Formats: sequence, C-alpha cells, structure tokens
Amino acid sequence: MSKARSAVFRHVDECPTEEWTSPTRGAVRWWELFGGDVTPTDEMVVGVAEIPVGATPPPRGHRHDATEVYVILSGSGHVVIEGVATAVRPGTAVWIPEGLEHFAHNTGDEPLRLLYLFARDRFSDVTYTFPAEETPNP
Repeated sequence: MSKARSAVFRHVDECPTEEWTSPTRGAVRWWELFGGDVTPTDEMVVGVAEIPVGATPPPRGHRHDATEVYVILSGSGHVVIEGVATAVRPGTAVWIPEGLEHFAHNTGDEPLRLLYLFARDRFSDVTYTFPAEETPNP
C-alpha cells in the first residue's frame, strides 16, 4: 500500500540534477521525480534522464537488478541492449528486463530525453553494475 495519501506533483526543475560523466559510464544527467528517497511515495521510481548531443557512448552499458522501462520524450538515438542497437525516437517505449546490459546513445542534434521507471520503492534499492569497470580475474 502506498505511503502517499494524496497526489504528489513535481516538476523536473524542482529536482536536483544527478550526473555521470566518465569514459566507462558515458554522459547522462537525470532528475528523480518520484521514489521513496525523495518523495512520500513507494512502489516505483520515476524520473527523466538526458543524454547530451555529441556525448561519446560508453564502451559497455550497465546492468541492474530491477526491470526498467524507458519512454523516449525527445531527441533521437539508439538504445543498446546486450550489444544490439535499436533506433529510438519520441514515443518509443522500451522494456528492459533486469540483468540485461544496456545504455542509451544520442545520435541526434538535440538532447535525448527519456522517462525511466523502476518497479522499486526507492532508487537506492536498485543495484547497478558497470562491466567496463570490473577488474578481470587473473
């Protein structure tokens, strides 16, 4: 049962900007709209992510222990899942089962913005791994 007893409204401009910028993770900014870490809500985490124009894609994607949904809001690019790139544009929805390596890459001339959703109470409940950052076994 949800902790929120009334509707909760948020605007992206009200959310702190989170960011990864590294050769192994690529460049992405995001704003968490709903999730138990930032709002009196549970059952899902929802936010907006943005991949800037000209960002170099990471050499590999990331994995996590939660299924994720993307809905492309603006821009164009590719979502790469297990090494297979699929073109995306506004209105494209992507279901990414837990454990699959994936990332989004901007191929257009405007920021690639997407809505993301996890079926978890809080973003901090999602465990990420980055294969490009893992040390190979000797």
